[in-house]
Parts: sequence; structure tokens; C-alpha cells
Amino acid sequence: MLVAGLLCCSLLGGVGAVTASSTSNVYVTVSDIAVSDDDPTTDDAITVTPTIRHSSGHDGGFQVTQVVLEAPDRGKVDDADDLGSIASGETIDVPLQTTFDTAGEKRLIVKVRGIKEDADGNTQQVGVIERPVYVSVSEPSSDSATDPRLRIDANRAVAGTEIPVTVTVSNGDDEALTDLVAHLDGDGTVEEPTRIHPTLEAGNMTTFDFRVRADEAGQSSLEAALEYDDGNRVETVQSIRVEPLREDVDLYASVLERNESTVLQYRVTNRGNAPIDDVSVSGQTGSERLPGATIATVDAASAETVSIPIDETLTGTAEIEAAYTIDDRRNRTTRTIEITGATATESDIASIGGQSIIAAGASGAGSLFGAVIVLLGLGGISFLGYRQWNR
Repeated sequence: MLVAGLLCCSLLGGVGAVTASSTSNVYVTVSDIAVSDDDPTTDDAITVTPTIRHSSGHDGGFQVTQVVLEAPDRGKVDDADDLGSIASGETIDVPLQTTFDTAGEKRLIVKVRGIKEDADGNTQQVGVIERPVYVSVSEPSSDSATDPRLRIDANRAVAGTEIPVTVTVSNGDDEALTDLVAHLDGDGTVEEPTRIHPTLEAGNMTTFDFRVRADEAGQSSLEAALEYDDGNRVETVQSIRVEPLREDVDLYASVLERNESTVLQYRVTNRGNAPIDDVSVSGQTGSERLPGATIATVDAASAETVSIPIDETLTGTAEIEAAYTIDDRRNRTTRTIEITGATATESDIASIGGQSIIAAGASGAGSLFGAVIVLLGLGGISFLGYRQWNR
């Protein structure tokens, strides 16, 4: 059962050009709350979707910084952050999910926090807007079939890139499910949104894997549905945060001595928050073209190196370039490197996954460590000899 009504809040500003004593013209309300199931059981997950309305009669926007769903006996059960700005006259719907462990009349609270911006760029810190929601929860019928449960698992997405999404189906009934058809939809683009599975035995679970591309940064939602047993259907919704694409790619090149041969090593560092694919590295020193190399993928916040044998040591100024694919587009980055000759020997290089990585300061530290080992060994031999002579 959902209690209807309009909660209107007159709020005070506190930052920017607005003083704490001035009356704000902010008029933001939770104008409606929709509940996906008004008579759930303790086995069900429900979606509570408040509608936030900004109805101020002036220019400017309202930044919805957080929407929280709370249960008095459990605290926060779900939340959504950084939902963007809404102009006067606009609304935004925010789906939140919860479940219930026990039956009875349940009271939930929707809390909205935000910041008002006027036409001049001044801001007013807004307090908390609250709205209660009442839901009647019952025990599941012992003689009725138990609906399968759906769970959506997704990492935080990055705008313009794909993420893996898994939908898990659990069959808690005493009978097998047949003719399963899973479907995933969302605010972005879902690659091959439908999956099928012939049978799911009682007490078992299965997973369906999807690829989802988020188009825009901000709060987004994924909706999963399962059809089974010739006409039955269950659904669930999951909110995800889509981060803005951050692109930061760096290059480095060096010449190394390894196994009495000389190699040119390229290192590609991806400091961004999305992987880069089809990386092609090349370079040039004066009129001489350096050998090129390719790397399939450099994951976000990681680096990859590749080593190429060369006939002789290179010196001088090198212009190196990496071309790569990100957000379905081709981009490139360049860097000028001063190569002064071979910078390491075989003992300075640790081989990881077939690629050579130089440990900074390895030469001096390795020599010192070796000297200490030799001295300790000589000291031990002298001590044993002394004890033998003394006997």
C-alpha cells in the first residue's frame, strides 16, 4: 500500500552569494513514489521509484546529489549518488531496491539531498527532503510455487565503453523451470539482449552474460526479465553509476642489454578509467625509422611493455607514437624521448608474462645485496674454521 500526497519543502540557502538568513526560492518536492509490488512477500525484491520535481519559478537548476531509501530498523538499504541537474519544471525518477526479512506493515523513508543553482551561478545548499512509504509485506503461501529470483551484477561503467553484466537466475522451487528466456534492457545499448536456457532444475541457479555500453555519464539503470514455464515472468531493476570517460595515455622507450643482445623496449601506460585496444607503437630517430610493435589491450590503470631485438644500440632524440582505439574511435599520443644508450643488463630485468620490465635502481641495489651475501658467507666460513682449530 503506497501513501500518496505531495510533500512540498521551502528550504534555506547556505553557500555562495546566498546568506543563511535569506529565504530561498527553492521549491523541490518528491511528487510521487511508485512501488513495483504493493503486496510483496518476504521472498520478493521490490523497486521503490520516487519522482523528484523542481518547480521553482526562476532560472537555474537543482543538482540532485543523493537519494537514499531507509528502513527505520535497518538504516540505509539503497542509494543513488550524483544524479545530475534538473531545471525548473523538470522531474527525475530514481529507482531504488529493497527486500524484507519479515512480514507486516513496513515503513520506508525516501530522503533527497541537493544543491540549487540560480541563473547567476550562485548556489544554495539544500537540506534533506523526506517522504515516507508504507508497504504491506506478507508471508509466501506454502502451497504456491516459489518464483525464481533474479540478480544483476555489474561493475561501475564508463561512458562510451562496454562492461560485462551478469544476470543470475535462482530456482528455489521444488519443481524444475522450463523454457527460460532472459532479457536485459537499460539506458545504454545491450549487445544481444536475449538469452535462452532449456531447463533449470529445482534448487539450482544459472547465469546469463551480457555486454552493455553506457552512452552517457550519470546514474543509469538495468532491467532484467525472465520468462519461463510458458508464460510466467519475473523482473528486477539495478541502478549503476556511469563515470565520465577519463583518457590519459603515456609512452616511454628505452634501450636494454639482455643475453648479450640489444633490445628496444616500449612501455604504454594507461592512467585512464577505460581500456585501450589495438595499440600500435612506432618511433623515429632523425631519418631512421624504429621498429614498431602492437599490444592488443592495455587495461585501465595499468601498463604494458614490449621488447624488440635490434642490431645496435640507439642514441639520440626519439619521437615515439602510439595509436589506439577507445570509445569506438581512433586516437594517438606522442612523446619525445632522449635515448643515451643501453640502460640495463640482463640481471636488472625481471621477465613477467613474456615481457621485460626494468626494476628501478636494480643495478646498485643488486650489487650491494650481493656484496653483503659474500661478506656473510666469508664470515661464516671463518667462524667455523676458528671453532675447528680451537677444538
